[in-house]
Amino acid sequence: MNKKHLHLLIGLVIIALSLFYAFRGVKISELGNALLSVRYLYLVPAISLVIISYLLRAMRWRYFIRSVKEVKTTHLFSPLMVGFMANMLPARAGEFVRAYLLSRKERISFSASFATIFIERLFDLILVLLMLVSVLLFMPEAFVSGDGSGGYQMLDKVKVFGFVSFSLCLFIFLFSFLLQFKNDWAMKMIGLCVKPFPHKWGQKIIGLANSFAEGLNIIRDKRGFLAAASLSVLIWGTFVFTYYPLYLAFDIHTKLPVVSSLLVLCLTVAIFITVAPTPGFLGSFHLGCVAALHGIFGIQKATALSFGIVAWIIAMGSTVIIGAIFAIKENIAFGEISANKGPAE
Repeated sequence: MNKKHLHLLIGLVIIALSLFYAFRGVKISELGNALLSVRYLYLVPAISLVIISYLLRAMRWRYFIRSVKEVKTTHLFSPLMVGFMANMLPARAGEFVRAYLLSRKERISFSASFATIFIERLFDLILVLLMLVSVLLFMPEAFVSGDGSGGYQMLDKVKVFGFVSFSLCLFIFLFSFLLQFKNDWAMKMIGLCVKPFPHKWGQKIIGLANSFAEGLNIIRDKRGFLAAASLSVLIWGTFVFTYYPLYLAFDIHTKLPVVSSLLVLCLTVAIFITVAPTPGFLGSFHLGCVAALHGIFGIQKATALSFGIVAWIIAMGSTVIIGAIFAIKENIAFGEISANKGPAE
């Protein structure tokens, strides 16, 4: 079994397990009634907010890239959307596809291109974990709004995950700073790590690390760094507000505290999608919504699951449609996307 088939098999197993636990105990009739009762007019602002978040992402990506090459935001939207669409493929292929498309379109090295996406993901994860840690420190009662015992069990697990993940992200971020400001120290550390490998592999890894450091130049750009950080706050603020129209659509806004949308976002993105990165976040996203809305806030499980289904369709449906339009417009073949995932990895 080759690597691609293994990734696909692992992804399918995780999807099956996630969907099993998400659907367990939910009657099809209850799920159908919950979906039929949705006020779909409220989905329009939710879709609009998803699109706005992608526009903000393209603006932020420009700041990450400009230390390598000055690129217009309008030129970045196409590889951004096609890359996010490609996350429907196994093993988060969209990150590699986006880096490949940018490097091909703007003629910059793949390593530098991928480094900008790496630092972008690091910004995202640190910000989401900061939100999660803030809730844990200042609003721990949010975890016990519904079923008390279930909430306390969830609180303990989330605490461990949140603080371990945040510490790891902080370490990576500090090492990225080291690559920029004390590059000789960082390269010596990398050199020690690659010593057990064959000389040819070690040299290749060191060469990639040097190219990778080029894409991390945003750290030296104070204005760019602050702009990227500010846009990151706007991006995730937009995501938080995206859930409120869905609350109105499902008529559950009166049953949930204001902080609940932040908590739903943190659990689905920071924990379930990170731990179980399935193709297109299928299953893991739904299970995260059920864990947050039903497990913590006591919303009926059928309603929580239907919320996850509709929220997933809005997010991924918008992404796939816009990504497909750009792929067709720029003659990017789906076979090319899949084929170039391998070399990128």
